[in-house]
Amino acid sequence: MIDALISMFQKPVDSDNDGYKYKHKNYERLRPEKQEEIYFKHPIARHVLNAVIVNKDDFIKFVNEYKTDRTKIFYNERSISAVFNYSTAADADYGDSYAKMNLERTKEFDVFAQRVDIDLSQGEFVEMLKTLERFIIEFDDKSIDDMDIIEIAENLQATTNIHSVQRNTKQSFVLDAEVKSGSSTISVPRFITFKIPIYRNDRSILSKFRTELFMSVHDNDFNVRLACYTFDESLEEAAREITQTVVDACKGIDSYMV
Repeated sequence: MIDALISMFQKPVDSDNDGYKYKHKNYERLRPEKQEEIYFKHPIARHVLNAVIVNKDDFIKFVNEYKTDRTKIFYNERSISAVFNYSTAADADYGDSYAKMNLERTKEFDVFAQRVDIDLSQGEFVEMLKTLERFIIEFDDKSIDDMDIIEIAENLQATTNIHSVQRNTKQSFVLDAEVKSGSSTISVPRFITFKIPIYRNDRSILSKFRTELFMSVHDNDFNVRLACYTFDESLEEAAREITQTVVDACKGIDSYMV
């Protein structure tokens, strides 16, 4: 009875000398408004985005829409990421607001990558040439304008009775392979150059791969190895090129290779 009368004259909310508030009737302790704002509320301007985009043009549009003065771009051979609220030395943030574009390789490049620098059978080599015909640009560093790669491939495929493989050394440092089958002679280039789109995100970006052809004959059949000495460098250059096109289209954003 007495407690009920006392409670009638108490303030609904009171505070102590430290700024903490107490609420009647059970005197639950409340945090100061300033402390609540600092520790329990994100700034209104802070947004959290988690987007994964495949098409390069769509990725650029998205980044341009949400970029801030803190936005940074990070890239490697596998992906390009834009972190919108990247931490600064003066004002740290969580860095969890981003857009990511995974660099997805084309099927044509996978065919090339899986067959370069390994021993190929006659059939595997012919299949590779036919699959990548439109991406072969040079034989022995000369244009293939008047050469029919399909005809060469089919002739190679028909060499069931190979008599010999000769190397012509009439010119210094030039070795031309000749495969003789019956009465016909087939000239095989020493160097084959491909120009292939690596990334499905932007097929207009083409990378050049110059390969050297090595042949060995065993039991009327031959094995082939295409050696590419700049394979890794070409991949890195393609990653830099596609990233640069993104950076150029997203004005005012710094990029870093990671």
